[in-house]
Amino acid sequence: MTRSLILMRRTTVALSCLWAAGAALAQVAQPHMRDRVDGELRQLAAMAAQPPDVDPLDLNRLPEPVRRYVAYTGLDRQPLARYARIRFTGEVRLPQTGGRERVDAATPWMAMTGSQTMALSKAGLGYVWDTRWTNPRFAVDVRDRYVNGQTHIWAVRDDGTVLIDEGDEAMAATYLIRFFAEATQAPAMLMPGPHLRWEAVDAGSARAHVRDGAISASMLCRFDAQGALTECESNDRKLRFSGDVAERWVPARWVMTRGNYREMAGLRLPTTMSIRWVLGGGEFEQVREVIDEVVFETAGRAQ
Repeated sequence: MTRSLILMRRTTVALSCLWAAGAALAQVAQPHMRDRVDGELRQLAAMAAQPPDVDPLDLNRLPEPVRRYVAYTGLDRQPLARYARIRFTGEVRLPQTGGRERVDAATPWMAMTGSQTMALSKAGLGYVWDTRWTNPRFAVDVRDRYVNGQTHIWAVRDDGTVLIDEGDEAMAATYLIRFFAEATQAPAMLMPGPHLRWEAVDAGSARAHVRDGAISASMLCRFDAQGALTECESNDRKLRFSGDVAERWVPARWVMTRGNYREMAGLRLPTTMSIRWVLGGGEFEQVREVIDEVVFETAGRAQ
């Protein structure tokens, strides 16, 4: 039987309220950074006020594992949310030196708190990753941003030292995959549309082909028998070294693992995430994360 997922319109006022709640919980602390990041969050809210053109979705046309995923998360019983704020805690480390074969040296694990705000609309797609990293000696405010093909990484230590301040259009596919990887916390953004197409692979996996203008990439996603999305991987992302290396960005297979699903924001969503990179000579785990809260905007109200 065919079911339709109907996108319900949001109001600008409701989105502004949701952005304000998100800003109060965000993690970048240094005032000059906070002001700019808050402006970027307002831009995402304005983007989300233009709902995307989405046709009623025939679930029977989705690959079987994706149909199970829709039913497992409960997305077939909810209006499509195209604006999300995800709060998380965890730990992160950066590869410093190495190359295509392996990571030779990395920073120690640093505690991390943050939020990810995402929008997908007629105006395009984008996210702001708003985080604070700490270790026993210092703290670092880190903001990653991707909007309509434009990328930017910004990291500033508490003493004002700028560690990273760069954008690189050549890395847009890396960021585009990251957008849809983070959308595992907002399943409506993983439904077919102008930016995403699912390809059947087998009974337990499907491939997501994603596009943003001229930028394209893909990721293979695996689902368990109940329908939970448990893992995605892609060869279209690159790993960035932070130290003195011959090649700053190197190709590597990116692997994301998701687990520990529970009810959040009216859906069944994963609450754990691990990110690791598979290089020629071994693996490097970079991120361990626990999801603390998910808030969607749909039908003009925050869930």
